[in-house]
Amino acid sequence: MLDGSATDALEASSLSFKNDYIDIYINCWGPKDDGKTFGKPGPLATRALKDGAEKGRKGKGSLFVWATGNGGLTDDDCNCDGYTTSIYTISIGCIGDHGLSAYYTEKCSSTLAVTFNGASHKEGKENKMVTTDLYHQCTTEFKGTSASAPIAAGILALVLEANPTITWRDAQHLIVRSAKVTSPLDEGWKTNGAGFHYNHKFGFGRVVASNIVEMAKTWKSVAAQRECTGYFDH
Repeated sequence: MLDGSATDALEASSLSFKNDYIDIYINCWGPKDDGKTFGKPGPLATRALKDGAEKGRKGKGSLFVWATGNGGLTDDDCNCDGYTTSIYTISIGCIGDHGLSAYYTEKCSSTLAVTFNGASHKEGKENKMVTTDLYHQCTTEFKGTSASAPIAAGILALVLEANPTITWRDAQHLIVRSAKVTSPLDEGWKTNGAGFHYNHKFGFGRVVASNIVEMAKTWKSVAAQRECTGYFDH
């Protein structure tokens, strides 16, 4: 998917590749973060996400971790990204210094949680990652939600190591229940109907490895997803 145009078939093939052996798929791509582009998975990729969640990992469900995007400066909204808003994906954003939102943070209701990697202000010192690069090189400049999502994926790998029976729905529940409010100084925090703190910039808060792993050790799986259909006269 990195060496040319991505087709619906290619996306579907990538998202379903060896899904009985690959536990976590990390995705740091999507529609342009320009504040005016809408995008969503095609029918084949949509089916691949659904099938992966329902049948991957030998029935426990593949974990699709998705970066929310870095379009905050162009008022991009991750609600317009059909990959991050999918019920089958785990949408991860970014926080900077002191737990405040990164200057490129996109605000949307689909953000599930955040991890550290960024700066609160454009001129501020940014947290960056050391990682591999093209042509057998390394880089010290990796940043943004493309760096935050892999951090969350690494934490989820620890979760699966602690409790291999965790399902795709369990993973989402664990994130919601174990996440911590980043900084009460950043406006927008509300308490939802279930009693959880939520913010469109941070989701349910910061993913804390020690908290979520400890919770996973004794976690009892939630019920399978239910779909309800209703009909209304207009």
